[in-house]
Amino acid sequence: IAIVAILVSIAVPAYQSYSKSAGVKACLSETKNYSNYIFYALNDQDATTLPKKPTISSCDEITDTSSWDETTTNLVIEAKSKNSATVNIKCDLSKGANCIIVP
Repeated sequence: IAIVAILVSIAVPAYQSYSKSAGVKACLSETKNYSNYIFYALNDQDATTLPKKPTISSCDEITDTSSWDETTTNLVIEAKSKNSATVNIKCDLSKGANCIIVP
């Protein structure tokens, strides 16, 4: 029983860390996907392609860019992960939809 208790005391924190990291990476993926879509919508040379609101599942929030057009100057999409209150994600479309995790 003592061996099982020791193994559980090691495994539970490792699992929690893994779960938190996976949630942050899922939010990063969701934000990157949305950023790529917006980058395409703004640069596709077709005036009928308009940005849509983000569909949020892994993130707590993502910048709504549905009102953006080719004249928008602040092309930064920000997101917050559901799994971490301190992690933010920023995607700068002026640099080609490059996304980074900001701790």
